[in-house]
Amino acid sequence: MAWWGGQARHEMMNALLDKFEEKYPYITVEREFGTENQFVEKLNTQAAGNNTPDVVQTSSFFLHDFVARNIQMDLDPLVASGEINVSDFSKEDLNGGKVDGKLYMVSFGHNITGVIYNTAIFEKAGVTLPKNNWTWDEYFNTAQQLQKYLGKDAWASEDEGGTFRGFDNFLMQRGKSMFNGKDLGFEKQDLVDWYAFWDKMRKAGVVPPASIQAEQGDKPQEQSMLARGKVAMISKSSNQLKIYQKSTQDKLAIVTYPLGAGAEKAFPLIIAGAGISPDSKHPKEAALLLNFIVNESDAATIFRGEHGPQASKKMQDVIHSSLGEPEKIEYAFVDEILPATKPYPAMPAGSTSVQKLVLTENQAVAFGNKTVEQAADDFFAQAQQILKR
Repeated sequence: MAWWGGQARHEMMNALLDKFEEKYPYITVEREFGTENQFVEKLNTQAAGNNTPDVVQTSSFFLHDFVARNIQMDLDPLVASGEINVSDFSKEDLNGGKVDGKLYMVSFGHNITGVIYNTAIFEKAGVTLPKNNWTWDEYFNTAQQLQKYLGKDAWASEDEGGTFRGFDNFLMQRGKSMFNGKDLGFEKQDLVDWYAFWDKMRKAGVVPPASIQAEQGDKPQEQSMLARGKVAMISKSSNQLKIYQKSTQDKLAIVTYPLGAGAEKAFPLIIAGAGISPDSKHPKEAALLLNFIVNESDAATIFRGEHGPQASKKMQDVIHSSLGEPEKIEYAFVDEILPATKPYPAMPAGSTSVQKLVLTENQAVAFGNKTVEQAADDFFAQAQQILKR
């Protein structure tokens, strides 16, 4: 089985798989893990060599691309045979695992991108805590107020102009998405507006210099600037609140992603889970493992909603009474915002490569190598070339 995440998730997954092997001693699960970028790069290499792990973690961000590249198999026959039980799943979790009506991903849980913030920094700076449905103007003004307290060695926010998930949120508020079928689903001006906002944040000195932001890269939560008190805000999936909280003594909280003036109040619902490789020589054992993770109490008490509220209400009930404060904050946030969510838009083959371009071109602007306009032009040229392959 292959997955991505920080050290805390790796330790939890190993405990989970140890429990599975204890219950099914005739099965041994080989384990592969790394950061998200490491995971994707390695998986691409394995897929090219028809050597994909039997069970592969995925999410709304990668599912369509993985299916298009034949990295994940149709799970409907395993559901029909009863080897994978999804009868207790919410419709959001079940539908989020489908592509063209077929199930390819078994949901481990659902989450929503929000702004995770350090309440201690806000209180020391005397800045009012943000509220759900705040605007981009309020976000910028808050960042400026925080920066007056933080000085020169820490920043109000990370530079998030390169995060495709943030850009996806930005586009959804405009009634658009990154992709429309096999084409891009937005105009150049949308990307110019996005990059221009983060350029304004950069020039205001409220995000780290380009070299420091680039160095941060794909570091796990425990080594992040948020955990080290170097930034006050970071945009991440809601399930990561509890993971970041383990790495800092300061209390963290979460609020919705900012909205544009007059923007549609809509947020993408992210489903995280796993699928099975079409090349697997052990599909029944792989199905047994997935079913164990999502339907058995022993697994639920270890997994503890790692990716957000579980797809199975029964499994939510198993851990509900033992939820800690960070999980309670996370679950309350998800429950409140869930009615305003929309399914994550479908993505074509090559979408993972296009998503990386958002980061590459933002870095070009941050390092002063391109103007916002040049970066947007180059993004479109490269993205359209990738999508035509």
